[in-house]
Amino acid sequence: MPDQVPDVVQVSIDRSGPDEVVWLRAGAVELGAVPALGGRILALRLTGHETLYRNDALLDERLHRRADHGPTPDGTMATWRNYGGDKTWPAPQGWDGPGQWAGPPDPVLDSGPYRWTVAEHGARARLTMTSGADPRSGLTIRRVVDVVSGSTAVTITHRLVNTGPRSVRWAPWNVLQLPGPVAGMGDGWYAGLDDNPVPVRGLLAGTGLPSWAIADNVVHVTAQDVVGKLALPGASGWLATVSGGHLVTQHFAVDPAGRYPDGGARAEVWLECPQERGIESLGGLRPTARILESEVLGPLVDLAPGEHTDLTVRLSMFRCTGSPRRVTPGGVVLRPLHVERSGHGLRLTGAFATVTDGRVLCRILAGDGTPIADQPSATAVAGGELNLDVRAQDRPDAAAVELTVVRPGTAEAVLDTAVIGLTPPGSGRISS
Repeated sequence: MPDQVPDVVQVSIDRSGPDEVVWLRAGAVELGAVPALGGRILALRLTGHETLYRNDALLDERLHRRADHGPTPDGTMATWRNYGGDKTWPAPQGWDGPGQWAGPPDPVLDSGPYRWTVAEHGARARLTMTSGADPRSGLTIRRVVDVVSGSTAVTITHRLVNTGPRSVRWAPWNVLQLPGPVAGMGDGWYAGLDDNPVPVRGLLAGTGLPSWAIADNVVHVTAQDVVGKLALPGASGWLATVSGGHLVTQHFAVDPAGRYPDGGARAEVWLECPQERGIESLGGLRPTARILESEVLGPLVDLAPGEHTDLTVRLSMFRCTGSPRRVTPGGVVLRPLHVERSGHGLRLTGAFATVTDGRVLCRILAGDGTPIADQPSATAVAGGELNLDVRAQDRPDAAAVELTVVRPGTAEAVLDTAVIGLTPPGSGRISS
């Protein structure tokens, strides 16, 4: 394991196609963005594996537009060019008045060109993409993308700026398109929940509503042939999509006092699958692929001219199997940490996937949470799975254990915490 943070993120600009493509490469992570196509991130690869949905009919692997670039847009969903990838929209969406965003498509925020700059700082790189000023919403969107070496995390700050002459009310909305789950492959979408009395509800039925199940404060949506959306008023701050042996997570803050769009939705999930004809209730939208949209929303904010609101989402990628139970600053909990006493001290077991390279410390805590001892227990590889079964020295005053990933030059990140001898939660289930 290296004893210092690698000192370079590679930045390159591909100008050989119709649009400039900005590439950021940091170890196993490769990110490609096309500012001219609505400021979208259209590639997010881990050791060469593409995790995002990209419309192959419109874009090639270099993210260049193909010669046959789809129907001529006429402002309807039937001719919307859905390139895929990760993007920023304003919420709420709708066509009933000026307080709703009438897109996609729209010619500025979704489909217009974004200005861009990139800054390199050794182990870090920052790409900033800025839309034009949209006269209808009064907004300009700014997307700030941060990549750091030695980590599989990409941090995206979605900023809505009121560049119009009047006060407006909007919420930032991050829409991440991923390949739709495949039945029988263990694929699916997961989200952590809090104690909201209505954690999940149906929002939009194109051909129907997706079905869902809840166990241990995690909602799970499996593969299904449906075009529709669920809203999550009870989202606790993490989402995870499992697809083809890889896992993509979104980690974000929630505001318990905030007023969220779509009836209080902090997150949403949209499923679509190929249809023979356009769906009339969706403006003629005709899905041609199996897609999952994992969406994060910020609270609605009143913005005077010149004011802004931000939503920060950390995207992380992992090579692992199993169902996520939690997403933490250090990574993903696949099987919660369990600590028990034995004649040989403390035995720690669990399964995880970590965001960064580093040492995994077993931190012994007293009853009041005070650290009383640290012991190295494993080595973590960014994006890799960590199956833990180790021993640690016991202490008479030990009450709990905290697993922490330590990487030189960066802040420590907690992976999981467990009370000694406490059995992990059961599997109570609620279904739609």
